[in-house]
Amino acid sequence: MKPILIYDGNCRFCLYWIDIWKNQTEDRVEYAPYQSVSNQFPQISLDQFERSVQLVKPDREITEGAKAVLETLAYNPGLAWLLRTYQNFPLFAKTAETIYYFVAKHRSALSSVLSWIGKGN
Repeated sequence: MKPILIYDGNCRFCLYWIDIWKNQTEDRVEYAPYQSVSNQFPQISLDQFERSVQLVKPDREITEGAKAVLETLAYNPGLAWLLRTYQNFPLFAKTAETIYYFVAKHRSALSSVLSWIGKGN
C-alpha cells in the first residue's frame, strides 16, 4: 500500500496545492478526496476530514495538518529536510501547525484570491 493523502475535493485552494504536491511526490503517494474515500477510513471523522488533510501511511498510522503535508513531501528525498526540521525544532513545528490551521480556516477566501490572480481554476 502506498501512503494516501486525503483532502477536501470541493476546495479549489486544496486542489491547487494537491497538484503541486503530486508533482513533487510523483507516484510515491496517492491522493484522494475524502468525499470519495471516507467510507474506507471510518476511524477518521467527518470533522477531521473537513478540518485538514489526512495522511494514511502504509502502516495505517494517520497524521494530519502540517505534519501530514511535510510527511507527504518527504516521499520526495529532496524535500525530506522539511520533515526533519519539523521533527527536530519544536518552534518550527508549532509555527507550521499554526499557519496550516489558519490557512485551512480561511481557505475559501484564499480560493477567491487564487481565482483573482488566475490560479486554481
